[in-house]
Amino acid sequence: MITLPHHCEFLSDAWLAEARGFLDRELAGRRSQFAGRAFSLSERYTDAPPHMSFPNDVAAWSVRYDGAQVAVGRDFDAAAERVVEGDYQAALTVAQRVGALSSDAMAAARADVRHLFGPDARRECGAHAHPAAAELLGLLHDHMARRTVENPDLAHRATRLGIADRVREMEESGYTVIERAITPAFADEIREATLRALLPHHPVQLQWMLYHGQSFERIVQNPQLMTLIDASLGRGAVIASLSAIRRGPGPGFIPIHTDYSMVPEPYPEFAMTGVGVWALEDWTVASGPTWIVPGSHRMRRGPRKGEGLDRGVPIEMPKGSVVYFTHGVWHWQGDRTEPGERVTLHAHFNRGILRGLEPKKIDVQMMHRNAPRLGEMLGEDDWFDKLTANGRDHVRAAYMMRLHQFTEERKRVLLGESALPDRAAR
Repeated sequence: MITLPHHCEFLSDAWLAEARGFLDRELAGRRSQFAGRAFSLSERYTDAPPHMSFPNDVAAWSVRYDGAQVAVGRDFDAAAERVVEGDYQAALTVAQRVGALSSDAMAAARADVRHLFGPDARRECGAHAHPAAAELLGLLHDHMARRTVENPDLAHRATRLGIADRVREMEESGYTVIERAITPAFADEIREATLRALLPHHPVQLQWMLYHGQSFERIVQNPQLMTLIDASLGRGAVIASLSAIRRGPGPGFIPIHTDYSMVPEPYPEFAMTGVGVWALEDWTVASGPTWIVPGSHRMRRGPRKGEGLDRGVPIEMPKGSVVYFTHGVWHWQGDRTEPGERVTLHAHFNRGILRGLEPKKIDVQMMHRNAPRLGEMLGEDDWFDKLTANGRDHVRAAYMMRLHQFTEERKRVLLGESALPDRAAR
């Protein structure tokens, strides 16, 4: 496993040990509440990442409480009070969502799973007879969600999320589009929240959108977009800015450019930044979309005056889609000829060794209601800015080095550039 000491991979040995410890502590303090009240839960998920070495890549576990003692094991119990089955990556999407005792939070998590993986990717059956058991296991879910990391196997994750070809297209063209990465309803929710934040004195653009509500915390962790970011910028990529732009009819006001601010030419061969632009309405040529010059990242420089406009293509995509461009690709804002406003959310990420436009603000409540993925994109998991009186944070340095190495290995497999074995010892 490649994790920091206070984190764990879903259903790993460390995950089960942490769950067992939580239940032991909580039940010790609730003996009268649970005296004689048995409960059980069992889960089983197929297509787990190969590096976890589960038999036949099937991950399972069970919790049983007989009224006096709790047992946690790796077996699957189809007769448990509550049974959950499905796809490992789909289950991980829910396992990382804090808010098990909030019907709204869990409804949103289940909606995300259905949208990303299909209606049968995660199936629930049964319910706990006693409300106290449901509450305790909900608290367990949230305790573990705050510690559960993303699947580090880039090739496996991209495949399970259905975007392996998008990663390859991004490498070839410098950009790619994931159509309908979120539901139309969630796109409407984000649009409404964005317009509430864009007060009259902010008519065009607003930064720090991450801090304008939990809807933005949710969209910035979208697993499909984050997989593209991991593939182009490596793990530990940090938010450079999360900004909103509102525009009405008229000529585009952002000319052709790259997002490599103050990066000397020639640009590095590896990507330094990447931007995901969310379409909160349908994008057509008339709506004034982003235009991109495919393959311009190979120039390793910015456009010269008047260059590239004749080779640009408009990004047309339905509401809820995201276009991601990286490697210093050339792009600009198109003219809008239709009435109304185009509202977009721009998730700009930097390779973890760089500074961002927005200073990082660590909100402890925000960290508490999210999985470690959000902390990673705010720089919590790397060793930069972590110097203490005792010196460097060598634990984080070693962790990030191993994670980068594994990500690059699996990216080469995904791109067909290596015959590395799937079951590397970790």
